[in-house]
Amino acid sequence: MRKEELPSLTGIRFYAAVPVYLSHVAIIPGVMALSGSNLFFNSGDVGVSFFFVLSGFILTYNYADVFRGGVSAAKYGQFVWDRLTKIYPVHALTLLMVLPIAVFSPQKPLDWRAVPFHLTLLQCLWPASAPAFWEYLNVPSWSISCEGFFYLLTPTAVFFALGHRRRWVPMIVVIGYACGLGLFLWHGQSDNAHLYFVARFAPSRFVEFLVGVFVARGFLTSSRQQLEGLSSRAQATGIALIIAGVVYRQYAAWPLWGGLLYVPGSVLLILGLADGRGFFATHLRRPWLNRLGMASFSLYLIHFPLLRAMKGFFLHLGWRVHSWPALWAVVIAMFIVVQTAALVTFYWYELPLQKRLRGLLVQRREVGRAALQPPSRAAEHAMRRHLWLVARDKPELARALRAEFATESEVEVLMDRRLFERRQSPASVVPDRRGADRRVRPEADVALKLASHALVTLP
Repeated sequence: MRKEELPSLTGIRFYAAVPVYLSHVAIIPGVMALSGSNLFFNSGDVGVSFFFVLSGFILTYNYADVFRGGVSAAKYGQFVWDRLTKIYPVHALTLLMVLPIAVFSPQKPLDWRAVPFHLTLLQCLWPASAPAFWEYLNVPSWSISCEGFFYLLTPTAVFFALGHRRRWVPMIVVIGYACGLGLFLWHGQSDNAHLYFVARFAPSRFVEFLVGVFVARGFLTSSRQQLEGLSSRAQATGIALIIAGVVYRQYAAWPLWGGLLYVPGSVLLILGLADGRGFFATHLRRPWLNRLGMASFSLYLIHFPLLRAMKGFFLHLGWRVHSWPALWAVVIAMFIVVQTAALVTFYWYELPLQKRLRGLLVQRREVGRAALQPPSRAAEHAMRRHLWLVARDKPELARALRAEFATESEVEVLMDRRLFERRQSPASVVPDRRGADRRVRPEADVALKLASHALVTLP
């Protein structure tokens, strides 16, 4: 299931989450009056749209070999469970954090009908713009509701997208949906209905996710030679197009109120970063930035409850932000608090709980086989030597994997012995090579924590 890692696409998640934070910091009393229509504080949608496209790309990249040949009940159930264990624990935690704040909020009374919709991540599948359940409790979780819907369709979407003739099926379905939605909204619907069904309704935002799926298809079937020389230009053009979309957003017609304006720039930026060349991609591969990127999901969900708590603190003391220096002091101080909370949540709550929940359904043979299914001829050029790293407290897993891949010459299974590097290594281990490759791969550390094993592809 795991291919060569794309660390640049992990690092970019941190930068994509920052505009979302900045767009919500305006709830602090006085910030909105100062920032007004400043684009710097009104660009949260670009981060969400980028995440949707990136999510489609990453899931297709990682699960292409699993669902290329079909979707079985076992594979589908394992995939959905793995994705739910990723998003739901943090969602449940932040929902518990924001619930008492919402109950005692003097400005926006809680509509208790919204609680079960948020608990079940259905707030953006409600087929009407009113009541606006997505506006209650932890507001950023509306995009997690969309992601949950995407996950249910991902195996089928990947299966169709990777086929030759069948790849047209999802495109036809999306075009038909867009035509039907357009006819529905064109006749007498309010601006609120336009906003909800274009920008918040989960089936409408699936278009961006599906674009990411097809971008991954193109990436997987392209050679390094085809991408060579385009990486830096694609990154620069993508960033320029995203900025242009942010500037034009206020003048756009309602069909573009969602994330379609940012899709072209997101596609180019993701393709450029996936290739991994250029100054920006090198910057994003830094280990500290990868760690911030891996904690970006916690940052995305936890920042709003903390901002609402700070808003209540300001209101209780009668404070307001009256100047730009004070505004930036609040923005920076709160970001430090939010980022610290996100890192603590990620390493002490999100990762351990994921490991425990996923361990309920992990089947070692299925994981191993799914990770190294024979690729299509179009991707044969990308085959490299594979290194299975197994947690040092799981010798039985190492033995099972060695038996499983005994006939696979390109696969080697090694125990993770980084704490014992001064001891003499086994003859089959090349310490320098492993140390150099392992230490620049923070995602391998995460995989070891989650499932006690990690797959590293060596050039």
